[in-house]
Amino acid sequence: MRRNITEDNLLKFLQEILAVEGEISLQDFIKRIPEAFELSDEDLKKSSTRPNECVYEQRCRNLVSHKNFPNNLISYENCIFRSR
Repeated sequence: MRRNITEDNLLKFLQEILAVEGEISLQDFIKRIPEAFELSDEDLKKSSTRPNECVYEQRCRNLVSHKNFPNNLISYENCIFRSR
């Protein structure tokens, strides 16, 4: 089980999924995080800026909003990450 949910670690996990599956929706990616990472109390608390989601969910969405992925390797369209 992984620890330390950072955008970099989430990106590495996303790339591992895409290397095998080729694509994954943002929602399915978020659902897989608790299975792959050891979530801390901080990760599970409600986001102060997005009160309908946990902090770890916000970090997943930040991958999209921050465009923090290599565009030559990953595309994101219609809520789907795809391997290029």
